[in-house]
Amino acid sequence: MELRAFVSRLWGTAVAWTWAFNALRLAAGLLLLPLLLRALSTPDLGMHYVFLSVAGLSMMLDFGLGQAAFRALCVAVAGGAELRAVGLAEPAATGSAPNEKLRWRIVVSLRSLYRGVALAAVVLVGVVGTGALEARFGETTSPYVTWLAWALTIASVGWELLAGWWGLVLLAHNQVVLAARLNVVAYLVKLVGAAVLLVAGAGLASVPLAGLAASILQRHLLRRACMRLIGTPPSPEPADVKWLLSNLWPTSWRQGVIAAATYGSNAAVAFLCMALFGLEASARYGLSLQIVVFIQGIASAWTQVKWPMLMQQRAAGDFEAMRRLFGSRLRWQLATFIVLAVGAVVPAPALVSWVSSTKEVLPPAWLGLLALNGMLEMHLSTWGMLITTENRVPMLRAMLVTAAASLAGAALLINGTSLGVHAFVLAPLVAGVAFNYWFWPAHGAKGLGTGVCHVLSGGKG
Repeated sequence: MELRAFVSRLWGTAVAWTWAFNALRLAAGLLLLPLLLRALSTPDLGMHYVFLSVAGLSMMLDFGLGQAAFRALCVAVAGGAELRAVGLAEPAATGSAPNEKLRWRIVVSLRSLYRGVALAAVVLVGVVGTGALEARFGETTSPYVTWLAWALTIASVGWELLAGWWGLVLLAHNQVVLAARLNVVAYLVKLVGAAVLLVAGAGLASVPLAGLAASILQRHLLRRACMRLIGTPPSPEPADVKWLLSNLWPTSWRQGVIAAATYGSNAAVAFLCMALFGLEASARYGLSLQIVVFIQGIASAWTQVKWPMLMQQRAAGDFEAMRRLFGSRLRWQLATFIVLAVGAVVPAPALVSWVSSTKEVLPPAWLGLLALNGMLEMHLSTWGMLITTENRVPMLRAMLVTAAASLAGAALLINGTSLGVHAFVLAPLVAGVAFNYWFWPAHGAKGLGTGVCHVLSGGKG
């Protein structure tokens, strides 16, 4: 009975399902990599990673619209009276019923808006990407299969955007467990489908075809779940779409710029690392970074599943409940990261060497610093997300300056010291500690009427 109760509890826990999703992402790398190495030629494998990078851009092409729409939906579900372009209206009473009129106006407008976003993304990726890659298609084993794979990749970009906004509706209604389950199902279809197609000889088209099928399935499952929850959306009015966009854009574009700067900074580091120190150093740094990113994904699940509730509490002005919930989840997040990081830093070099004698990670001291920066980066991101529940994005300028300072600092350390690839570990840590890592948590805590130490201590500090 105890085992059955434990399994039942896990089945109904959003954190467990989020961990399952992260585990599937890890499994995708472990399972598909050997199949890709066996099934694809070297040029095909290189093209596969190019297509993978393009597909990964899909959720960034809405330029922060998804996060802004999520906040707007949470306001409506919490009973808010109106949307504002910046900031929040007077809070509704705690426990108020959803504002049905406002919710429907947002939902139907989002449906039309995301159809336009998906179409624009498909056209943009199709035109720009085809122009940049077409000349290389002839270098692959079969240009016809490559064209098919590219067409499937372009279609996946659109379908992922169409699926994603339905997920926002579920999350805004605090259906976190259901949304996580459906995401796991879709990703499992993608993983198994890609593996089967690679074994069957579909070559370069395997992963894009499996990804498109998973996106179509995910949209169908999420849409059906939303219809059961709130009913069938009515037809939108053109004026409603313009109204929604005017209310979302002031925060949306700021978050879009931050996301683009983060992506660009990471891409620049990867390129510089490869160009200056070669592929072996890039592999060593990249593998170390992936370990930290995986730990971040596991640890951040504690807060990730509670953002719908936290946003609704903010809309209702229930700061006491926000302090309790956010503080509890933040402590679990930090504790999980520390435990996993300590457990990974020491054995990682020996473990990676045991798995493959030709592969390495950074030395323990540098891997520890990379993990420390990863924890502070995650901490900053969590507080930044809390600040955006106020429907404000005040950290744009600081984030851009810090990203630029990180790259400039790495360049100076590389030219002026013998740190080598380790400069990409030290520079972001120093740049973050200089301002962002301490200022924005304090700013976010002030918005809750308290301090960071008070939040971390559970009100005992």
